[in-house]
Amino acid sequence: MSGTGLMFTTSDGVRICYDDEGSGAPVLLVHGYSANRGYWPFQRRALLDAGYRVINIDQRNHGDSDHAAFGQRMSRHGLDLRELMDGLQLTDVNLIGHSMGASASLALFSLYGTRDVSRFVAIDQSPKIVNDETWKWGVFGVEWPHAWEQANMRHPWGELDREPDTPEAVARELAKLAHHHDHYPHEQVTQLLLDHFVADWRDVLPRIDIPTWVVTGRRNPYYHAEGMEWFAQQVQRGSYSMFENSGHEPHMNEPDLFNERLLQFLKTTG
Repeated sequence: MSGTGLMFTTSDGVRICYDDEGSGAPVLLVHGYSANRGYWPFQRRALLDAGYRVINIDQRNHGDSDHAAFGQRMSRHGLDLRELMDGLQLTDVNLIGHSMGASASLALFSLYGTRDVSRFVAIDQSPKIVNDETWKWGVFGVEWPHAWEQANMRHPWGELDREPDTPEAVARELAKLAHHHDHYPHEQVTQLLLDHFVADWRDVLPRIDIPTWVVTGRRNPYYHAEGMEWFAQQVQRGSYSMFENSGHEPHMNEPDLFNERLLQFLKTTG
C-alpha cells in the first residue's frame, strides 16, 4: 500500500511510521539522529520526478514512530530496516543513510550482509565516532573520558562554528517540520546516542560488496575528510565525494548538485 504516514509494527512491538510513494526501483531514505522523515524534501522530489519509488522512514524514537524505552541500540535500528524491507517485499534497494542513518545501515549490513540492497549512499558518518589510539578520524573532540557526558549533552563535541549557514530555501523547508533538533527529547534516548557513539563498524566495511558512495562536506563540523575517504577505500566498490560548500548535510547545503550526483550514482550497475 502506498501513501504517507503509514505504519508497520516491528517484531518487538514498536510502530514505525513511513511514507511509500512512487513506483520503480525502491530508494530507502534513513535520517540521522534527532531528525525525521521530513529531512529529505529535496531528494524526495528529485527521486520521484526521476521515476523512483521512495520509502522514507521515521526511525524508532523519532518523528511519528513510537518512542520506546527499549531497543535503543544501533543493532535494533538495523533490524528495523530489515523488517521493513521484508514487510514491503523490497529487493534491489537503493539505501541512503545520513549520519546515524548511515550507522543504522551499517548495522543492517553487519547482521544480514547486503542482501536485497543494490547500492548504498553513506552521508557524513564515520565508521567509528570515539577517537582513541586506534582511530583518529572520529568526531572532533570525542574521546573515551568524556563520551558519557557528551552522549548526555553535558560536554561539548564537534566544531560547530565550521558549519555553513543554511541556504534560504532549506531554511524554509526546515521551518515546516514538526520536529527539530532543538526540541528533540535527548534525555529520553541517551542510551541510543551512547550506543551510536561507541559502535565500531570498521570490520563491516570490507564486507560491503555493492556500489557505495561516501559523501561529506568541506566545512564539516564533526568529521575528518581523511576518515570519510578511508571509508570509501575500505568497501569493495567505493567512491567518494567532497562537497565544497557543505557541512554535515551536503544533501541540504547543496541539494541541486547533490541530487545530480545522486541520480548519476543510482545508475551504477553491478
